[in-house]
Amino acid sequence: MRDRIRDTLTSFFIIVTLINVAMFVLGLIFSPEQRFGYEIFIYPILYGALASIPGLVLSSGKEMSLGQAVVQEVIRLALIITILLIFMFGGRQFTTELLITALAVSLSIVIVYAGVMLIRWRLDTRTAARMTEDLMTWKKNSEEDAYQQDG
Repeated sequence: MRDRIRDTLTSFFIIVTLINVAMFVLGLIFSPEQRFGYEIFIYPILYGALASIPGLVLSSGKEMSLGQAVVQEVIRLALIITILLIFMFGGRQFTTELLITALAVSLSIVIVYAGVMLIRWRLDTRTAARMTEDLMTWKKNSEEDAYQQDG
């Protein structure tokens, strides 16, 4: 459980950063003349928290096949899109403009999700390489110690 929370927090901060970028780009495209107050700063944090919920709920401690992991990620992405679209656009009257905006937001969610996955993969790869290097150093040192004790 502790690892799941740590992983979720790591993802949360990556998500919030990428949401800021996505909001900037979408804002320039759809409403370049619009200006906001300080209250806008809470939205990436709120969206990041909402997007983190499926990661906490759907994570399983068991080993999965590649196919199962892909299906789980697709379900997680669909839930994130659904949660965020309901939060952002729920209760509004359906219009063509709203549909276009919702599609753009959905695409940005997919891009942010892919970005989070890529960054997490890169961080995990670095950690694994560092751990492997540390293990090799430990193995070499323990072999040297054993050789010195025998000699």
